[in-house]
Amino acid sequence: MADVSHNAGPVERVVELHLPSRLGYEKVAMDAAASLARRMGFSADRVDALRTALAEAITNAIEHGNAHDAQMRVLVMLTVRPSELVVSVADQGRKPLMPAHLSPPPTIEESFTRGDKGGWGIWLIRELMDEVEFTTAPSGGNQVRMVIHLEKQS
Repeated sequence: MADVSHNAGPVERVVELHLPSRLGYEKVAMDAAASLARRMGFSADRVDALRTALAEAITNAIEHGNAHDAQMRVLVMLTVRPSELVVSVADQGRKPLMPAHLSPPPTIEESFTRGDKGGWGIWLIRELMDEVEFTTAPSGGNQVRMVIHLEKQS
């Protein structure tokens, strides 16, 4: 874990994970993030929310961003700050996957009718995290930045 200081400001601790684009590796990141969150004092339900949102973001990066290409990686950065944990998930995909309008997911009936379960992951991430931002990663792929505050914001 690297310590990063910003001009006499609080020290941030950063953990970087470089995961292969294979389903199952999201569990490594989930466990690391949960461990950090517990050490920071997050409640069990907030740790569960973090694990779920992170798993969804990594799964999206593997399936959609990197198109299951095992040669590509998913970068997960966990930044510990005094009152929050910032989680960034970036893929190496070349196809932008930014949610254009972030409409609500389809109803259950619509999902069954169309045979499409898409749209729920982004909605879930937004519901579970305090802040969510979708951007282009420095590598040119897709990136989601999620923040979970130690104290739940109303």
